[in-house]
Amino acid sequence: MRPTIVHLIDDTKLGGVNLALESLASSKLQYLFSFKLIYRQFNFCLFKRYHADAIVIHAAASWRKLPAFLALKLANIGTPILYQEHHYSREFVCHCVQVPSRFALMLKLTYALMNKVLLVSRSQRDWLLELNIVAKNKLALVGQGKELGAFALLPHKPISKPLKLLAYGRLSQQKGFDLLVKAMAKLPPEQVKLSIAGEGEARAELAMLAKGLSHVEFVGEVQDVPQFLASGDLVIIPSRWEPFGLTCIEAIAAGKAVIAANVDGLADQLSTLASSPSSQALTEQKTEALHTQASAYILLEELSVAGIETAIKQVINGESLQVTAEQRHGCLQVWHAVLNHWQKLLKSVVPPS
Repeated sequence: MRPTIVHLIDDTKLGGVNLALESLASSKLQYLFSFKLIYRQFNFCLFKRYHADAIVIHAAASWRKLPAFLALKLANIGTPILYQEHHYSREFVCHCVQVPSRFALMLKLTYALMNKVLLVSRSQRDWLLELNIVAKNKLALVGQGKELGAFALLPHKPISKPLKLLAYGRLSQQKGFDLLVKAMAKLPPEQVKLSIAGEGEARAELAMLAKGLSHVEFVGEVQDVPQFLASGDLVIIPSRWEPFGLTCIEAIAAGKAVIAANVDGLADQLSTLASSPSSQALTEQKTEALHTQASAYILLEELSVAGIETAIKQVINGESLQVTAEQRHGCLQVWHAVLNHWQKLLKSVVPPS
């Protein structure tokens, strides 16, 4: 019988995370493991034992959730419990944490309950090692990704005039769309257009910022992301923090150049894209010197309205951006590497039958 791997998810709105887990559950690994995706809350204690050979938690750690994590541990003694860190990164702390030492203690206590802590990017791993709150041998860099075949099928499209920018994701403070809309207010409508896809708590604020801007539109949730990407020239990702950033790898796989913030997992992905051959996956690369510009992207030197405006003007004024076939293929290989990491990890923690 296949070992049963239970994934516990506490937020149905985690678009990229849920897409990645759905891809994992339907991947070739389904023939080796029986994956079960279960949505449950961790804001209260539930002493429930799961029929599982391993449990993987996908929930943002907090002081409030610590008792629930402990209850899960006690109710499932003998079952390996893994925790995938999708949520936190160095830049998250810079933007959202008032007392970093208290936050680090909360993470330390959470990770102490887990058999393994799974990481989505090199920058995240380096940050946690610097904090010295978890043993190095407890960390496992599995990366992040999804099946990107539909993105890779999109034909090459030369950049048009006016420039058509695309941005998508949860409309929240994290994604930095407020900075993007403010930058668009400084750019001429006859030279650039912007479509923003997604929903979220910042929707009303963003709509107010875009009031009177004929070259900015909100298209709501999109079910067919490849089709959305086919409609534009370039993807812009002005995130304030991004442990991984699935949008980036989707865009490159679709043949779309990107303008991205120089933060966390975004910087990891793009520096590797610029310096490494496509035959190796992003999650397996050594860190290379970071370039501020490459043929497939512009990495923002400053995450600000002015910085975004300057980057967009570079493209309007003829900056050459083009994703190569090799780079697109390299993005497809990332998913294969992620699956290999998962397979190796799960075989190492699941007791032999």
